[in-house]
Amino acid sequence: MPDDDFDDATERTVVFDRRDLVPQEPAKGSKSHVFVRMDGSDVGQVTTLTGTEISLGRIAKSEIHLPFEGVSRSHARLLWEDGAYVIEDLASANGTFVQGNRIQRQRLADGDVVQLGPRVVFRYSVTDTGEERILRQLYESSVKDSLTGAYNREYLGERLKAEVAYAKRHGTSLSVLMLDVDHFKKVNDTYGHQAGDAVLVATVGAISRTLRSEDVVARYGGEEFLVILRGIELAGAASVGERLRGLVEATPVTAGVSTIHCTVSGGCASVACAENPSAEALVAIADRRLYLAKRGGRNRILATG
Repeated sequence: MPDDDFDDATERTVVFDRRDLVPQEPAKGSKSHVFVRMDGSDVGQVTTLTGTEISLGRIAKSEIHLPFEGVSRSHARLLWEDGAYVIEDLASANGTFVQGNRIQRQRLADGDVVQLGPRVVFRYSVTDTGEERILRQLYESSVKDSLTGAYNREYLGERLKAEVAYAKRHGTSLSVLMLDVDHFKKVNDTYGHQAGDAVLVATVGAISRTLRSEDVVARYGGEEFLVILRGIELAGAASVGERLRGLVEATPVTAGVSTIHCTVSGGCASVACAENPSAEALVAIADRRLYLAKRGGRNRILATG
């Protein structure tokens, strides 16, 4: 029976038809087999393919996790056979396509465009290590803030829209945390703009070290940062915010001969806070609570108001 994209109640088990000879993994040499995203906010993202069997689907344990509309829980898999990857559809609801043609099973060639459901698109490439490194650098430069390494605002907008849509459709929790460095203008005026840059870099570093891999940290404005917290309700977001606030406060920043002690203020919002949840609504609520935290004395996190 096909995997119904709208039914998450059951999980289908796929049995791999083992052959007399166990397939060997791609050799670690000059060539890499990669998937390059060609759609949405993750366009350009590079995934290196390793192993003899790679699962693709909406279920979290998939090797290539795709929590998007139209992707089935167990959508497809890649199998390493005779020196190349073969893609096999797993009776998905919305199909697997190669070069625009719906397939059940097909050997991939360098440059093939692979589509899962209506919107997730990859280009399959066989590259050398130098080309793979360039692809990764191009992706990083397109979605990351060059100073802090946080995601940029353009990426944030697309990613947050996708996360809100997923949370609404599946009834899952989603929160955002807006953080702002306190008295940042005074830092620049007192120590100089290079010191201010060092504070921003250190702040992102402190935030990133304590978050999960699925959380997203983005630079929203000059000294403002937004954190997307998937699967976290409002109270949990407030706890995360308080942990980050304390960590920044306890982490002095060295800039030249100066040691700078900084704090952050923050506001939290979740999909439960908005009558009609949207990316814009969550950011507006978090921003309002951030403003109240600033007015209330700074160095605090608010989840109300």
